[in-house]
Amino acid sequence: MTTAERVLTIGGVLTLGYGALLGIPMTALRMRSGNPPTPRYLTVAHVGAVVQGVVLLSLVWAARMSTLSSWWETTAAWLLVASGIFIAAKDTINWLTGVSDEFVEKAPTGPLGFAGAVTLLTGLGIFAVGVFAAI
Repeated sequence: MTTAERVLTIGGVLTLGYGALLGIPMTALRMRSGNPPTPRYLTVAHVGAVVQGVVLLSLVWAARMSTLSSWWETTAAWLLVASGIFIAAKDTINWLTGVSDEFVEKAPTGPLGFAGAVTLLTGLGIFAVGVFAAI
């Protein structure tokens, strides 16, 4: 297993675990009398972390297919893991601070979302080059 594959696998499992842990407060909130709705950003953080975890785990195949050097593949893997951290942190902070719409409210977590988007696109771009070169 290459370093990139390890980074993606460990990052994916940890991100999935974080998403699963966020299911605990979701369940606790829903079990209260009157079944109050789950806060928007708790749902977003939970679902986002689960999806990001699955994406990281499936990108192990892209790392295996890629013809790029180990350095490029490892860099792409770390960028993708960092993206998940940035986005999960943004959504979790939005939930904990009671943000209802991060764009309307101009939430202070905007830079985390921007960093998550940039690292995601850069990491995916690197892997795309490696995969398309292999085809």
